Amino acid sequence: MSIIVSYAPTNDSLKERKGEYNEVQRVIHEISERNVRIAISDFNAKVGRNNRGIENFMGIGGLGEVANETGAHIMSFCSTNNLVIGGTLFQDNDIHKYTWTSPCGNYKNQIDHIAINKERRRTLINVKSYRGADIGSDHQLLIATLKLKLKAPNRNTDRIPWFDTTKLLEE
Repeated sequence: MSIIVSYAPTNDSLKERKGEYNEVQRVIHEISERNVRIAISDFNAKVGRNNRGIENFMGIGGLGEVANETGAHIMSFCSTNNLVIGGTLFQDNDIHKYTWTSPCGNYKNQIDHIAINKERRRTLINVKSYRGADIGSDHQLLIATLKLKLKAPNRNTDRIPWFDTTKLLEE
């Protein structure tokens, strides 16, 4: 399992700091396709509920109706890297979706996301934000519940059998 944690630039600084997305892209490409790849990030991206055309990479459980510019970039990033935006797969109450609150308390957005390999989307049981955590930030604590099923490694088939039945043929 490989977990990538990153902080993305805001919409205002997206053009100047676009290289940071390239760095995350480079790290993801270095990880084997066989690994469970989880990207946890303050993407600063509003993705909304509209998943028309990208149903394989996003559910309809997002917060809000429309995506911002960074949200469109993240959707493209996830489709390129075969990732699913985990928080959009579950239709929880809005109170469990928003991950950021403005300093005045009037605006609440879902801008932090957890993304996972598309093949492993069933591994995610739930993704929720928790308001009660006292972490000294305007962001909420985002928690993903996973149920991972791992296969045992292939055992060597040339090992010695428990009983050597060929000795029974000898006198």
